[in-house]
Amino acid sequence: MTARATWFLSCMLLAGVAHAGSAPAELSCVSESGNVALKGVIPSPSSEDLNVTLRYFDANLAFTSDTNSNSYVVSDFPQSVFTLLVPAEGVALTLYALPSSVAIEKKADGEVAGTFQAKLTAPRPRSAAGAQTNSPLKATLTCEYHYSI
Repeated sequence: MTARATWFLSCMLLAGVAHAGSAPAELSCVSESGNVALKGVIPSPSSEDLNVTLRYFDANLAFTSDTNSNSYVVSDFPQSVFTLLVPAEGVALTLYALPSSVAIEKKADGEVAGTFQAKLTAPRPRSAAGAQTNSPLKATLTCEYHYSI
């Protein structure tokens, strides 16, 4: 009995240590016109959290870990690779960096930050001011990325 309790307690402590440094990455993107924006937290090397809002003119569309559980990020900044995929009904939200624009720096403390241009394809939020169509929203955005442990 004592061995089981010790083992259980050890597992709980290790689980706490594994999550102690976890943090989602922060992403903030906006189009040149300012009419399209994507902001929030995205999955990172230490977290699967997703909570982003897509703004199109005066309308918003939220994507969260609870409603979009299979989202993921593929990133290899030294190779100028960044892709965010959030499955959604109809059209998935996809954001991919234009490799020639990636300017990301990794510091000694593990912090990763920088900017890049990206192509967005996403479901179109319904807006009184924007286009009223079922076609996907497509835009080129300027993005700021930040991740720290």
